[in-house]
Amino acid sequence: MMATTKNGKQPAHRPSRRQHIIDAAVRVFGRNGFAETSIQDIADEAQVVPTAVYYHFDGKEELLELAMRRVFDQLNAVVEAARPESEPGDAEGLLRVIDAVWDWVEQNPDEARLYQVQIASANGNVKVLRDEFEQRHIQRGYDYLPEGTTRGPRAAKARHAAQALAVRTLISTTMLVTALRAEGGPLSQLPPQAVLEAVRSLALRIVAADRKPTTAQR
Repeated sequence: MMATTKNGKQPAHRPSRRQHIIDAAVRVFGRNGFAETSIQDIADEAQVVPTAVYYHFDGKEELLELAMRRVFDQLNAVVEAARPESEPGDAEGLLRVIDAVWDWVEQNPDEARLYQVQIASANGNVKVLRDEFEQRHIQRGYDYLPEGTTRGPRAAKARHAAQALAVRTLISTTMLVTALRAEGGPLSQLPPQAVLEAVRSLALRIVAADRKPTTAQR
C-alpha cells in the first residue's frame, strides 16, 4: 500500500515521484503556460506536497526544461522511426513523417498542447532545446528537396537560400499545424482528415513546386 502524509498526499522521498511530477508538469504547463503555473499547481496535479517537488527539482524552470525535453525526445524518435535513409526528393518519406507526427499528437495530447503553448515563447534552456531540435530537423529536411542544377556561384547561393527557407517553412508548418489541432487548440474543431490533407498537400508543394504531385498525395 502506498504511503501518504496526514493530508493524504504522497511523500517527497519516493524515487518514483520524479517522473510522476514531470508528468504533472507537462499537463499543467500545457494548460496554463509557464507564467501562470506555480509549484503548488504542479504539486496539486501530482497529488504530492510542494516539498516533494523541491526535493527532486530546483523549481519550475527546471521542470519546464525537463517537460520540453520529453516532448522533443519523443518527436525525434517518432521522426527517426518514420523515415529510413532516403534519396533527395523523397516525397514518400516526407508524407510518412507528417503522418507519424500527426499520430503522435493523437496519442500524446498533453505533450502536443505543451509544444503548442511553449514553442513560440521559449527562452533560456528551453530555447536552446528548441533551436537544437529545429536545426536537427532542418538539416534532415534537405533530403526531401529535389536535386537541381545551377550554374555559377550566384545561382547556387540563391538556390541554397530558397531551399533553406523552404525547409524551415516545411518544419514549422508541419509541427505547428499538428500541435494547434490538439484538444482546445485553434484547429481542434476542424475535421481532422481535412487538416491532415491540407498539411500533406502544402508540404508537397513546398518541397517540389516544379514537380507533378506524387502518387503518395491523397
